[in-house]
Amino acid sequence: MPGNIVTFTSPSGGTGLSTLAAMLAWSLSSMDLRCALVDADVDGGGLDVLLGIEDEPGLTMQELHAPLGSLDGDALNLELPVWEHVRVLAFAPWRGEAPDPWEVQAAVHALAGANRVVLVDAGRGRSLAEAPDLVSGMHLVGVELSVLGLARAKAHLARLRREGAGPPLAVGFETRGAPRGAGIVALAEAADYLGITVLGPIKADARLCGGILEGLGIESIPRRNRKTVEGIAVRIARQAGCDPDDEGGP
Repeated sequence: MPGNIVTFTSPSGGTGLSTLAAMLAWSLSSMDLRCALVDADVDGGGLDVLLGIEDEPGLTMQELHAPLGSLDGDALNLELPVWEHVRVLAFAPWRGEAPDPWEVQAAVHALAGANRVVLVDAGRGRSLAEAPDLVSGMHLVGVELSVLGLARAKAHLARLRREGAGPPLAVGFETRGAPRGAGIVALAEAADYLGITVLGPIKADARLCGGILEGLGIESIPRRNRKTVEGIAVRIARQAGCDPDDEGGP
């Protein structure tokens, strides 16, 4: 199994997981690591809209055809739209039916062979069971730093373990709209409750959120989160066997 695949999941929708995956892909590409970003959130999708590239020409998940369960990674790379030097395979549910699980598996496997790192936004993780590369690869779990968010995260982590996933990398997200920080659980408390290290926190950013809602995409990595995002990106690169200082090509 490829060792350069990172699967992103979260038990709660709307935490900012997709945005984090995109910012990490951007950060990795800025390290000269060839990177692909895959939208395997079959319950939601819309990664191209989040990035503001929905009108760019290129292949989407609905247009994949892998009748024999395999695809050519280099050829697939050339057919994808590019955002900030990152190849993007998006899923637009309003354009057609969700891909079959073996097509998701085939796309991820092919891109893993043609890129240094592949980041897969799997939403709540419904597509994991029938995509072996998503289970066997690295896992990043988005955790909402609230009492309810942590309870959901504990159940989500238990499900990942039952499905055979390895130890995850957890990232805490501050709850958006919390008045003056009220109701936000500290990272140390979250780590103690979940029994794993929780990196972060990823702080809500009104300007970033506004840009996405207006269809402008992610125009920059917010300063308040830049150091955290870059640190996680370096950690992912090293776990994927990449030296961030190596020349990997954009």
